[in-house]
This record gives sequence, C-alpha cells and structure tokens, in this order.
Amino acid sequence: MSKQSSRVSSTLELRGVSRHFGSVKALDGLDLNLEPGELVALLGPSGCGKTTALRIVAGLEVATAGDLMVDGVRYNETPANDRDMGMVFQSYSLFPNLTVSENIEYGLRARKVDATARAKRAATMLELVALESKAKSYPHQLSGGQQQRVALARALAVEPRVLLLDEPLSALDAQVRGQIREEIRRIQLDLGITTLFVTHDQEEAMAIADRVGVMNHGRLEQIDKPIALYNKPATPFVASFVGLANRIPAEVTAKGKARVLNQKVEISSTAEEFAEGEKINIIVRPESLELSSESDPDAVRGIVALKSFLGPLTKVGVAVEGAPLIHLNIASKDVRKLEIGDAIAFKISADEVMAERVNIA
Repeated sequence: MSKQSSRVSSTLELRGVSRHFGSVKALDGLDLNLEPGELVALLGPSGCGKTTALRIVAGLEVATAGDLMVDGVRYNETPANDRDMGMVFQSYSLFPNLTVSENIEYGLRARKVDATARAKRAATMLELVALESKAKSYPHQLSGGQQQRVALARALAVEPRVLLLDEPLSALDAQVRGQIREEIRRIQLDLGITTLFVTHDQEEAMAIADRVGVMNHGRLEQIDKPIALYNKPATPFVASFVGLANRIPAEVTAKGKARVLNQKVEISSTAEEFAEGEKINIIVRPESLELSSESDPDAVRGIVALKSFLGPLTKVGVAVEGAPLIHLNIASKDVRKLEIGDAIAFKISADEVMAERVNIA
C-alpha cells in the first residue's frame, strides 16, 4: 500500500521534562527521543507519569521544567491547537450528532479547508481504516472497534507531525483489541508517522512498538526494543514488570554469585554490587525454570500446588519450603500426568539472573 501522506516524518524529543503537582513529582526529568517514523510505547503502572508525558506533548499539560522539541524547534509555549498533533483518546470522543465523515472532517473544517478537499480527505481516511460503507452512519450505530477506527482516521486526517495514542484500546474487549492493535500498527507503518503510544498493557506495547519505555515514579527506567527489554532488563523493576517473574530468596556467596535454594547461580552483570553473605532476591522468569531429575544435586524439590493449561504451555505453581509459590511454564506434553499434590523437581536454566536487595519495594 502506498503512503497516504507526503509529509516527512518528524522527530520528537523531551529534554529533562518534569511536572510537579505540589509536592508530587508526576514526571522527574524525563529524557525521551523519537526518531522519524518510529512508534514508541510508554509502559508502566498507574501513576508512573506516562499519561502526563503524553499530555505535555499534546499541550494539555504544562511542564514544570525541561523542553519539548519537535524537529529541533522548542514547543513549550506553542498552544495545543497549533502543535499539529493528532490524538486518539481512550474514550473515542466522537461527536454523537455528526456522521462518521463529518467527524473525520472536523479538524479540517477547523483549519478552514474547503468542502471538496475535506470530502476527498475523509474518503481517503475511510478507505485507510476500511470503513467506506459507514461514511453516513452516526457513532451510536458503530461498534466500539469501529468508533476507535473513526477516531484514528480523524486524528490522521489533518496530517499531523506526531500521532499520540492515549490507551486507545483499553475500552475494547480482548478479541477486538488485538484486531485494532494490528490495524494501528499497519496504518502507522503505511503512513510512516512518528507515534507515541501510552498503555498499561505490556502485551500491546511489546506487540507493536519499535521501542518500549518502562516508567516508574516519573522516571524512565529503561527504553529498548521489546526483545531486549524482555531478555536484558536493566533493573529489577523492569524485570518484574515486563512479563512474569518469580522472586526467590537467595544468598550471595561471592562477587557475582549466589546460592538459591539448592543451586548456585550467576548474578547479572547489570546488577549492583552485593556483599558476600547478603540476603537477596533473585528474579527468574517461568520459562527459565525447567524440570529436573530428583537425583540432580542442584534440583529444587517441591509440591505442585497449581496447574493451568494454556494450550502448548502449562503454568505450574510449585510450593517450595522457604520460598513463595514458584511458577514454571512447561510444555504441556511434558506435564500430562502431573497432578496437584505431586512431587516435582526443577532447576534454573538461565545463564545469569537479575538480583535485588530484599528491602527493595
């Protein structure tokens, strides 16, 4: 499919951006750079600052400190309606008294684009989101997924420099969410538009973003390609927030080494230094634990307390003395006869593990 816009993609940069609400630091010196045509997702728990960052870019919030740059131009004082941003909200925000075409044309009308050009652009956008047959429909006559596609078409109709997506899929059911997510990525790639996507759903972020930034307490803990973020987390928070992870008590035996239950492990080189004999937690993903023989001296022994069939994988929760419930992801064919209450032996298969001090929240 050919690109629907001839506009060159923009760069977007936040330099040391902070936003304080009284004594609360919603953003604390955020540095973020988006390359032309890149889709970056900001991911994190509620209150981490991701939506505040998006609203500052959109001009709906004012930064306490720092600079917002678009194509190298400072935008701090630029009014929201002059920023040339397209924004898609969680709640669709369509005008109920306007048809689909009229909703899509709204931004063009505000820019005093003539009626013929508006209609032509709306038709192009309807084709882009595969809603040509709904041009004369009203929002209440559309499904949630269709309404969100109209909202996306409206945001793109004005050919914005940057597209901003504020948790646009959270109001949709799971099946529709997956479909619209793929549509957003297809359209974003087709147009080559620089896009900032805010979400609390890690599956969404990892599925469509070129890079994912994980935020915590107003700071960017790590930003990287999804596969690197998952396999090489920079901090314990990232390791535990992205994907599933077990926290298992351990003890440092030497520099870069620890004993966890019965097994000796290597601590990730990205971890801080720990003193010999220090009590720590290690963070291990379920797929980094594998079944083992009872006779293996390194094996951890426990009792199956949970078994959840997930198609090709089965999630197994194991009760182990001296540790919280430990989760393993095992090929379903390998655990067909395993039942709750059975004894099980397993070991850590990862070359190295992330570690944290026990008193870290």
